[in-house]
Amino acid sequence: MENRGKNNLHMVETNWDEIEKKIRIHRLKRLKWTAVTVGICLAAVITYYVFMQHKSYTDYRVTEEIARTDTPATHYLSYGDGFLKYSNDGASYVNVNSDVIWNQSYEMENPMVAVCESYAAVADRQGDKIYVMNDEGLQGEITVSMPISRIDVASQGTVAVLMEESGTGYLALYGKSGELLAEGAIHVENGGTPMDIALSDNGQLLGVSMLEIAEGTAGTTVHFYNFSAVGQNQIDNLVASYTYPDTIMPELVYAGNETMLAFADRGVYTFTGKDTPKEGKQMAVEEEIQSIFWDDSYFGLVFTDRAGGGDRTVRIYDLRCSEQTVIQTSFAYDHIGFLDNHEICMDTANQCRIYTLGGQQKFTYEFEDDTISGIFHDRGYRNYTILKEGVTERIRLKLFGSLTKDKE
Repeated sequence: MENRGKNNLHMVETNWDEIEKKIRIHRLKRLKWTAVTVGICLAAVITYYVFMQHKSYTDYRVTEEIARTDTPATHYLSYGDGFLKYSNDGASYVNVNSDVIWNQSYEMENPMVAVCESYAAVADRQGDKIYVMNDEGLQGEITVSMPISRIDVASQGTVAVLMEESGTGYLALYGKSGELLAEGAIHVENGGTPMDIALSDNGQLLGVSMLEIAEGTAGTTVHFYNFSAVGQNQIDNLVASYTYPDTIMPELVYAGNETMLAFADRGVYTFTGKDTPKEGKQMAVEEEIQSIFWDDSYFGLVFTDRAGGGDRTVRIYDLRCSEQTVIQTSFAYDHIGFLDNHEICMDTANQCRIYTLGGQQKFTYEFEDDTISGIFHDRGYRNYTILKEGVTERIRLKLFGSLTKDKE
């Protein structure tokens, strides 16, 4: 049989090095274009983030409006997925749509509230009643035998109470259902007076600041009581005491379980430790502190202009007393505090300013004839909830303001 075309076949030598070189070049080109594309996208994201962080908003639009009925004495706190609403005749947990999750009635002349995670305690200052609630409703009622001066609550519902009568302080610790866990009188020679208490989130550590007068000079002693197994080996559960002559510490606050802040007339003191608290960072200031505010990660100190011009300096610190930002403002606010995203909100009855943690003024607005009773951060960078008289507005800040205050 004739094999036609056989002579046309020939061997071809394959240069595998050349092929691999071309493949490498092709892959490098693809990687290069991928890197360029990713770089462009990353640069766009960073540019947008910087733009958003440094943009100051002057207008907003209402995304939802809900009618609301309140008395003039009603107060709101951020709580759970909504707000804790309280007044002289009761407290309730409402969501952002003003739906009532639970309602607790009472009669109090001067209600005060302590909140820790899902638990809240409401007490009548100088009264004898305490109500303990969580996000499901009432968990217990507590009746005490002496006038209530201060309260604090832990994340599982434990309540610490400071009472005073005839110059003697009295401490008590209650479970969420009202059962007495610990109690004791505070007797201090030379006229000692309890000023404040702070309970750790787990309810095991209690800090107490005592005003002491010695030889005509006022000072403070901070006591720490441990109600866990560690404190049971100590007399009256007292595990540590620290004395500060010529210093007044009228306000204590626990941030979590291991850090307590003590605010003094001219400085801030920290104490750390989950069993036996030790002295931590201390920060002295030359100027008199006019007001303080805090959340679970930061605290702020407000100073007024020494020249009397009305300007204020707001300094923000972390829990290690490291300064984070400084805000200079001439805004005559009535209230200042952190929102739940760590932004700083200053407001009056009809104006507000919101600053980022970096000190950038993010939002400024005058509400004309409206009266506002609260501003809260909502989910998202530009979303907030504003409580006005008779209405709750959920708003979104406008990227670009309008000539008219359009709130469609």
